[in-house]
Amino acid sequence: MDEQQQTVQPENADTVAKIIHGAIIGGLVIALAVFLFLQRAVGQEFAAGIGPGLRIAGYALLATAGVGSLLVRGRIKPPAGGADVGRWWTDVMPQAVVVWALAEGGGLTAMVLGWIIGDTTLLALGAAVGLALLFATRPGRLRSES
Repeated sequence: MDEQQQTVQPENADTVAKIIHGAIIGGLVIALAVFLFLQRAVGQEFAAGIGPGLRIAGYALLATAGVGSLLVRGRIKPPAGGADVGRWWTDVMPQAVVVWALAEGGGLTAMVLGWIIGDTTLLALGAAVGLALLFATRPGRLRSES
């Protein structure tokens, strides 16, 4: 009863990691397009009075997500030479998803705050930093770097 059942088969784990990572990147790009469209269509600031505070919070959350993503990424050790990559992916998949979620979460939060206060720079920077972190932590890099 205490046995944990694997939901990802080792032979499919590499493909599953690439699909998850690609879906997260696609979601971030779609979110950027939606927020840019909404900013153009709505054309107003929702929180004009608290804009400076939200702007600072957006940049701080983006920096925190970036540092957190890279710190958690540093805890993922690449597979040893000759090790089964599928088995390695089943072991590190939860940590990899946390790394990708931190990158996406920081980017999305910055984009939402940028849209709320009408700051296109924060909106674009949220997408850029999120995508850069996701690119830096793509599945191939997790497998090959220490």
